[in-house]
Amino acid sequence: MPVQPNVVFADLEKKRFQYGSDLSIYTETLADGRLLVSGFQDNGITIYELSDVLDKPSFDLVVDGDTLNFGWEFADFNSHEDEIGNMHGTLTLKNTIKPILLKMVTSCCGFGFFKRFIEITNLSDEATIGLTSMTPLKGCIWSINDNLADNLKDYSVSPYSVGRFKDLYWSHEGNFDWQDIPLNTGIFFQSTFGMSGHSSPFFILRNNLNGGYFVCQMGWSSNWKTAFFADYFNDGRLQMKVSLNFEMMPVTPAPARLIAPGETIRTPVVHFGMSHVDLDTAIQNLHSHLRKSVLRQVGDGLQPVIYNQAGYMQPGYKQPQMSEEGLKREADIAAALGAELLMVDAGWYGKNGQEGTDWGNTTGDWHAADGLPNDLFPVFDYARSKGLKVGLWVEAETAGSKSKLAEEHPDWFLHKFGSKFDRVLDLAKPEVKAFVESEIVRLVEKYNLDMFRLDYNSSSNDGGFNVHDGRHENTHWKHVEAIYDIFERVGKRFPNLQLENCASGGGRTDVGIVSRFTTTWVSDWFKMPRTVRILNGMSMALPPEYINRSTGVESSYAGNLDTQMHVIIMGHPTLFGITPSLEQANPAIMETTRKFIEIYKTFIRTFHRTAKVYHHTPVIPGADGTGWAALEYVSEDRKKAVAAVFRLMNAEENMYTLKFRGLNKNAHYRVTVEPEGSEFTLQGYALSRTGLEIKLDTALTSQLIMLTETE
Repeated sequence: MPVQPNVVFADLEKKRFQYGSDLSIYTETLADGRLLVSGFQDNGITIYELSDVLDKPSFDLVVDGDTLNFGWEFADFNSHEDEIGNMHGTLTLKNTIKPILLKMVTSCCGFGFFKRFIEITNLSDEATIGLTSMTPLKGCIWSINDNLADNLKDYSVSPYSVGRFKDLYWSHEGNFDWQDIPLNTGIFFQSTFGMSGHSSPFFILRNNLNGGYFVCQMGWSSNWKTAFFADYFNDGRLQMKVSLNFEMMPVTPAPARLIAPGETIRTPVVHFGMSHVDLDTAIQNLHSHLRKSVLRQVGDGLQPVIYNQAGYMQPGYKQPQMSEEGLKREADIAAALGAELLMVDAGWYGKNGQEGTDWGNTTGDWHAADGLPNDLFPVFDYARSKGLKVGLWVEAETAGSKSKLAEEHPDWFLHKFGSKFDRVLDLAKPEVKAFVESEIVRLVEKYNLDMFRLDYNSSSNDGGFNVHDGRHENTHWKHVEAIYDIFERVGKRFPNLQLENCASGGGRTDVGIVSRFTTTWVSDWFKMPRTVRILNGMSMALPPEYINRSTGVESSYAGNLDTQMHVIIMGHPTLFGITPSLEQANPAIMETTRKFIEIYKTFIRTFHRTAKVYHHTPVIPGADGTGWAALEYVSEDRKKAVAAVFRLMNAEENMYTLKFRGLNKNAHYRVTVEPEGSEFTLQGYALSRTGLEIKLDTALTSQLIMLTETE
């Protein structure tokens, strides 16, 4: 099917605005002072104007307690095309109730996806206004009335379902599942820890009657909420109708943001797309959109294999404290395993050279610890002599209780209810934001870093409050603005710098912060079998090359080594604690690890960043992961593919049949199966229709299947 262009069309007389992205069309109408969602189409056919929905606002705005989804007048509309072919339409509205100007920016990004954000300007010359709440996108989709009574089968069929990550807590990221949306009963999901995780502002809506998927993500690194309502109308006679209402919004105590006279702020960006295709294609369209228009790349975009020194050298875990000798030993291990970057993790700074002082108590003092009298320079020089790049862990938004920073600047911390919130620096304060940015820049320049790793291990929950003009402004909104602004500038200042995003593992996996980094630590949990489910689920919301998976001491105690390696090379691999030293290394461990790292570098990575992902098992039940899991990645030209099949816990059968979904059925492929090492040739048709029987007779084992098209 030929790809349709991205288009923006505005009927200024009727105040009707249409946005087209391939075969998806989003329509809005300004009527009676309200900007309304008029329709979502997923097949490229423009709806009649008489079919417009004219009672559902496309956004909500509450300022100083007053609802402002009405009272808007048209001011302007313009559109332009950017350098990558996206069309952007900007609708400017002026409110008749309060002195507020809105710019509604809608981008048509291809692959059936759109971006939407709103700029809010305070037009007053004197008065500050307070943002009570804001919903940047809401709407009504999939109105159904044909044969509804029969199709609902006496209410035994739910017309709509929502797919989301159902767990909110650390170590359970990526637990994707479907939930039916009951008729006339609203449901919602949210985060509560002051971060976007350990879930993610991401959902997939599914039309169970007429088919189709609606995929939505919000770029917001603090608390959020999504809500859904299946509106079923039945007048008891002949009229029946059901439609699905949805909304996605940041959640912050009011006022979320004080807007000064003449000031303009920007809402979170919402990414949404619709398609009448299968789930795999809907997810692939999301990945294509993110790769093209959202996510950051450095150089060729190929992810470096990371060796993290935290393993047999973790301060606070009764392990040896950091030393120059120990870090050089870690560099030797990294080079021997084929890693490409040495990451120095927590504990290199402050007083961590002293026995009994844990890494969290001295964050904020970003100077080499007592146990590193020569600083990190000899370590980094040694690593580079081994052919490794270097990276550094910094929890820049915190200061530990034993840090000099905490002693000298107690006013720099988050405050609420009259008390200081431990560890969390208040980036809503300009002087704190400036300090944090200056420290990041200083460290990158001082050590000439190849990668900067940002962590954030604190839950600020509802955030703190700062008093301005006698009003208590919540800190969350400005904190998110600050961290985005800092890394926008850091990324531009150091265009070749890799940036790793981490927040207690998967505390911030939203596309807002991920878009400003080059890789993301989606979870701190690496133990089998849950690590498979984390990769499986998170590779729906994010392309797999941005998803960090790791293995090493303690985390790899369950499951065999081949399986541990299969997991990490299907994501962005990091190794840690493979052996205490080269002298103590188990030759079999070293050989197996090297083998799979080489497979990643020479095969998977060659098409990883453009691969189409097929989730054969989108839902993996159980506390840690039950049954089987299978992931398939296929190159754009369909000449290469890799699949990993995992037997998890409590599988009822010893056999899993893998039927490839993305192959060229006319082509022949050389098939290589690891760890057994067998090779043979099969036609794409047989691999897709008959498939491969994978026999694994014990839990926590796996096979990796690699395909290369033959001439």
